[in-house]
Amino acid sequence: PVLHFRQRGTCAIRQPHSSHHPPPPPTMAEFKLQPRYGKQSVPVFKIRKAGTKHEIIDMMVKIMLEGEVSESWFTGENHQILPTETQKNTCYAIALKATFDCIENYAITLARDILSRHAHIVSATVDVEERIWMPVVVGGKQHSHVFTSGADPVKKTCHVVVKRGAEHTPDVTSGLRDIKLMKTTASGFAGYIVDQYTNLQPVGDGSKSASRIMCTLMEATWHYNTAPPLGYAATNATVIDTLIELYSGPADTGVYSKSVQETAYKMCTEALRRVPALASVHLVTPNIHHYLYNLEQFGLPNDNVVFQSTDCHTTASGRIETNVFRPASKL
Repeated sequence: PVLHFRQRGTCAIRQPHSSHHPPPPPTMAEFKLQPRYGKQSVPVFKIRKAGTKHEIIDMMVKIMLEGEVSESWFTGENHQILPTETQKNTCYAIALKATFDCIENYAITLARDILSRHAHIVSATVDVEERIWMPVVVGGKQHSHVFTSGADPVKKTCHVVVKRGAEHTPDVTSGLRDIKLMKTTASGFAGYIVDQYTNLQPVGDGSKSASRIMCTLMEATWHYNTAPPLGYAATNATVIDTLIELYSGPADTGVYSKSVQETAYKMCTEALRRVPALASVHLVTPNIHHYLYNLEQFGLPNDNVVFQSTDCHTTASGRIETNVFRPASKL
């Protein structure tokens, strides 16, 4: 029905048009539908046991399904719908029944299981976020069953799409998020555009400040063009080590960063060089600013020692996104 408004004081009250006839049902010719449904925020926690040594896999799972499911939207008939509670239960059953060493293999197994048992489903997309737990070290030795994790830990991620007819060639994107990286020196930013609204001071050779803190809360994802020969767990470790190595430089001397952009590009390209199975690497690197605190007002010289930190989620900050891919790759 057509809606109109009338004012009462400062409040707008919406009133329906006075019609006694319900609207005609929509037709398939009138509109197009692309339905998807699934289950989100499923917490799955598994302990992998090898004798007395334990390992934690702490996951948050999301499933989205596509296929011949339109009747529930068109008519309210649900005979094509796999209940989302059933999907949740499947997450736990596969976690118990399947042997896996990484979230990618879990997601692939989960998607394949749903497709194998429900022929009208043509595509299953599984997103998994894994909170990282590390064994504590006691007397220089890793504990067998005691772990530690931060309140907001670094998380591994994966996005897996398995389609009917291509069950053996899943589309896999792996990643890492909420990892803080910081250089306390050997970073600058100069030579940028200066217009009538610019008050940023340059940092680098010939500037008042020769160096700055460069800090980010990085989110990294990398898309595979084929299954890696060494497996997802080992290959992901290589990608992560490469990204951190290129951000940092040699342990004793580091490497100078002229900008976050320059460093991010080097990180992405080196990961692609070292891992042929990758099609692309995408980095999101928001600035976490650290402002030199003015202690000179109290007669205390402050030579880049004490700063006021910020939070990139609550403070205006730069956001740099870098997407590097092989020429033949499809984005």
